[in-house]
Order: sequence, then C-alpha cells, then structure tokens
Amino acid sequence: MAVKRNVVAVSLVGAAVAGGLVGCGGDTSNGTVFGTKPKPSVSASGSTAGATGLDAFTAKEISDRAKDALKSVSSVKVDFAAVDRGKAVQLKAAMSRSGECAGAMSQGKETMQFIGADHVSYMKANDAFWKDAGGKNADGLLELVHGKWMKVPGDAAKDKDLASFCDLDTFLKELSSDDDAATFSKGRPTTVDGQPVVTIIQKKSATTTTIYVASVGTPYPLKITNEGGSGPGHATFADFDKPVKAVAPPASETVDVSKFMGDGSKSV
Repeated sequence: MAVKRNVVAVSLVGAAVAGGLVGCGGDTSNGTVFGTKPKPSVSASGSTAGATGLDAFTAKEISDRAKDALKSVSSVKVDFAAVDRGKAVQLKAAMSRSGECAGAMSQGKETMQFIGADHVSYMKANDAFWKDAGGKNADGLLELVHGKWMKVPGDAAKDKDLASFCDLDTFLKELSSDDDAATFSKGRPTTVDGQPVVTIIQKKSATTTTIYVASVGTPYPLKITNEGGSGPGHATFADFDKPVKAVAPPASETVDVSKFMGDGSKSV
C-alpha cells in the first residue's frame, strides 16, 4: 500500500478542540487519558476578586481578559474532555510556541499519543485508531506501525494534522470568539484546586458556559465548563509559561514514514 501523510490524520478531535475551548464544558465522564488527573475540584470560597482588581470589570470584560491572558503564554498544559457525536473525547497535551509538545488523546476505543521534539513529530496509536485511519490499507499500515512510534520529519507545528493540538500558536488561533448574542454574568467566587477564582457565566439558548478566572496574579482561565447544548465538556489549563519537556522515543521503537512516503509510490 502507499503510505501517505493523510494516514496520520487526527480528525477524531479536530472539531471538538476547535469549537470547545470557549464553549467547552460539563464533564460527562470521569475517565482519564494516559495519566490525566480527574478534573479539578471546585469548592466554595470567600470573595477574592479584588486580588487582581477584577471587581472593577464587567463579566464580559473579565472573560476577554482571561482569553487575552491565555493567548499571551509561551506554553501551557491543556486537559480537555467532551462528547463528540456520542463518543467521549479526551485530550491532554503540553504545548509551546517553539513546537515542543507531548500529549495523548482518545475517542471511544481509539487512543493516540504524540510528541514533538527536536523538530521531529512522533505518533503512537492503538490498533483501533490505525484501522480507522488506514481504511482499506489498514492491514498494511498495522504491519508497519503496530506497537511503534510513527516518526514524521518536521516540526509538529508544520504538520497540519498535528498542529491543532500540538502547536500552541495554531491551538490558540482556534479559540472561538465570544458570541455577541450570549449574556454574561458573574457567579460566586470559588476555588479551583485551591486557587481562588472569579466565576463568569455565559449563556446562550440551552448552553451554559462557566469560566473560572484566576483572581490572584495573571487572570488566566483555569477551567472552562459547558453544560447543556450538543457538546458538553470541560477544559482545564495549567503550567503557564513552563518549559515543555518533550523527549523523543528511542530509535528502536520508531518507524520513519519518510522512507515509505517519497512520491507516494512505494508500498509496504
């Protein structure tokens, strides 16, 4: 079979990630992905908004400040869970503007891990993922990559299939803007994993999005949840501006697909 770049397409999470980070939300399953911790706990707390002066701003202004703060980071860790077409989708990734990244995702029975290190991208997936990605060429693909990391020359940031959840610049560009038709209000001050936050509630039709914004230090969004509507889910953000420690897998555990891609005529 001809091994082509579209073999590594990761459409499993594309729509969910692109549309979910401002409207993402309510957890419908407490499952984990490759060591993902359960979603952060939220507990009642006293008012702490004054620590960053957020009391002076409207709910919409705080939402905008949180989005701007997130878009200014050099690196971040994202933990995302949602439901897409009836299947639970989960993504955990650490990504940076320099192209270093590491993470894992799943949808239903399909799982995939990815690494971007030293200007090379790597993917490792279970058989269910490759069978779906390979289509009629699935048997040949499985023979090539079963239990191995697929090595794809070039930065993950330059690979259109990996960039949406491996490259920070691409990822942040896909953050949807707030809908002018939505209404914004302030909720009760609370904490996320012990960190004080102000709560912003965005409502449109049957969907309620809650944004938990750090009220101490930079007003980063620490958690976003979405309840109601067609895409319930949640996202948490951590390790802002911390270096991403992405390490390439051993050469003995990789398959270099460039040897089979060429002009697309070589088969395996």
